[in-house]
Amino acid sequence: MTKDAAHRMPEREWRWTLGSGGSTILLAAVAALLPIIEWAPRGGLVGWLLFLAGGLEMMFGWKRGLDAVGKTAVGAGALTVLAGLLFVANPLAHYFPVANVVMAWLLLRGAWVLVMVPRVRGARLRPWLAIGGVADVLLGVGLLLGLQITTFVVTLFGPTREIVAQFALILAASFLVTGVAQVAIALAERRQSRTAREMPKMRP
Repeated sequence: MTKDAAHRMPEREWRWTLGSGGSTILLAAVAALLPIIEWAPRGGLVGWLLFLAGGLEMMFGWKRGLDAVGKTAVGAGALTVLAGLLFVANPLAHYFPVANVVMAWLLLRGAWVLVMVPRVRGARLRPWLAIGGVADVLLGVGLLLGLQITTFVVTLFGPTREIVAQFALILAASFLVTGVAQVAIALAERRQSRTAREMPKMRP
C-alpha cells in the first residue's frame, strides 16, 4: 500500500463517521418529536427509527475495517437493528411492549459498548465510546425505575402526553449521545489524517 493510499483511508473513515453521526443526530430530533408526530407511539415508527439508527452505526463500524471501534459499532448497531425489526414486524405494538424492548435494548447496547471500550487503542476515541455506553445504561435504568409508576398511570389513564414525552426524550437522548460521539470521533480522526499528511512536509 502506498503512503498516499494509507493517508486516504483515515480520511474516508472520518467522512463516513461524520455522516453517520450527523444522520443519527437528525433521528434524535425526530424521536424527540414523537408526541407531536404520533400521539401514542406504536411499534412501527419507533421500529423504523431504531432500524435506521442501527443501520447507520453498522455502516460506520464496517467502513472502519472492523478495528476495536468498528467492532463496537457493528455490535451495537446490530442490537439496534434487531430491536427495530421486532417493531417493524409488529407495527401495532402498544406502549408497554415498546418501552420494555427499548429498555432492554438500552441496557444491552450500553453493556456491550462498555465491555468493548478497554479494547480501543486510541486515547481520544475511548472516552466518547464510554460516554455513549454509560448514557445508554443510565437511560435504561431510568426507564426501568419509572416503569412501576408508568404502569399505574397508564392503567388508569392510558399513555398520557407526559409519559409519551418522557419516553421520546429517553430514545432521543440515546440517539443524540451516539451521534455526538460519532461526530467527535470523526473530528479526532480528521485531525489525525491532516497530521499524517503534513508530517512528510515537515521532514527536511
